Amino acid sequence: MKTLLIATDLSENARHVATYGYRLAQQLRARVLLCHVMNIPAEIPQNGMVAWPVDIYDDMLHDSDKELAKLKNRMMAEGDVIGYQPEIICIHDGGFVTDVVNAEAQANQADIILIGTHGNDALTTLMIGNHSRKMIEATSRPLLLVPAGVTAKPIKRIAFGSDFKQPAKEIDVINKLVGFAKALGAELILAHIDQGHDNPEYTAIVKKLLMELIAKNNHQKVSYEVVKSNHVENGLDWLVRHAHVDVIAFAHREHGFLNQMFNGSHTQKASDKMPVPLLVIKEN
Repeated sequence: MKTLLIATDLSENARHVATYGYRLAQQLRARVLLCHVMNIPAEIPQNGMVAWPVDIYDDMLHDSDKELAKLKNRMMAEGDVIGYQPEIICIHDGGFVTDVVNAEAQANQADIILIGTHGNDALTTLMIGNHSRKMIEATSRPLLLVPAGVTAKPIKRIAFGSDFKQPAKEIDVINKLVGFAKALGAELILAHIDQGHDNPEYTAIVKKLLMELIAKNNHQKVSYEVVKSNHVENGLDWLVRHAHVDVIAFAHREHGFLNQMFNGSHTQKASDKMPVPLLVIKEN
């Protein structure tokens, strides 16, 4: 992990996300791209490049420069002052959020993109939409969604949540997660969310397959755990509260585990908070 891109709209919650991202960059010893997108007004048709009046655009750039400089200073002040001091590169441009963020991530070879959710419940907000949902569908890079109020602290435990119905398709995602966990010095928990459809023989086969995969990656801080729960969000809530994980990770594909969560009615009814960031990695 060499580069983190933090997308910010300069709101208070986005400033909190920036601090979280800076602390993560310190842990990874990576540089930071602080990206502010000057969003195109909704009334302008989305038909490609849009020409803004030069004076308005220049004023927006000037204001963005000042706010990004303030945010950069705040990130450095709220980080670990005796730890690694990441390089912070400020980027701003006008356009649609997904387009600008993806273009900058590609141009700067960002390893991961961080964005904030717009509420205290990261899981429920993820289902509702806003830029989080759009970025999940648009990005080809790992995406870390950071809820408001989450504590900026070192990541020590990551849980990969899945029903493991198609484990062979998740191998590449797990490989990426092992690399992420290894760079952090963190433990990776492969959490099998069993909704009552799997038998012990199947669980044993999945465990053997995944443990063989992990052994090849030379990272010893890996465990496998079966979480029995009739509802996905209850299983994830159990992981956060009892396994004390700092990040929940998912693989994203059409008709996959995360897609079921998007469309499942029980998700919208979830009342418990998900007080940790969600890491979404698209399958190839």
